[in-house]
Amino acid sequence: MEFVDRIIAVKKPPVNLVNDLLFSYALVGRDFGYEQLKGQCMLLLHKKEGTAAFEIQFGNRAEFLGSMRKLLDNKADICFFITSSRAHTMRLEDARYLLLKNFNIGRQKFVFIDVETNRALKVNFEWDKFASEMGKPNQQQGSIARPPIFRPAAAPKKGRHKQIFGKRGEHKEQD
Repeated sequence: MEFVDRIIAVKKPPVNLVNDLLFSYALVGRDFGYEQLKGQCMLLLHKKEGTAAFEIQFGNRAEFLGSMRKLLDNKADICFFITSSRAHTMRLEDARYLLLKNFNIGRQKFVFIDVETNRALKVNFEWDKFASEMGKPNQQQGSIARPPIFRPAAAPKKGRHKQIFGKRGEHKEQD
């Protein structure tokens, strides 16, 4: 199981939510060779290959934006934004929209996690999938060709079906 999946799999603790979550994330990071650093974020993990930043937020829209700004300012490779659907603040999709609308994230990857349902929403991970697909040999040679993704455009209709009579400003009649 890779690092992101292990972070998503962390269960919500019954008490002392924020501190226990941060401790659990630090333990998972240590298993993958990350060291804990001081930074603006609630938790910042670093190793030679990259950095991971964590923010836990249950507040309003302005607090969400502040936490997202902290994650972006740390220039971490993977940013984890943890929230709860029980807080009734914002859905994960709305938080993603807020991020993409207000910030230019560049190559940083974001993972939005709902601790209540263990549901996750990944942002900016598409490039890795695309790059891995490009590295594979072309599999369409010798196999059945796939149908095109888009249908061909329909030919435009020529003229109207019924003739319209009448002058500008008058009531029009169709034949």
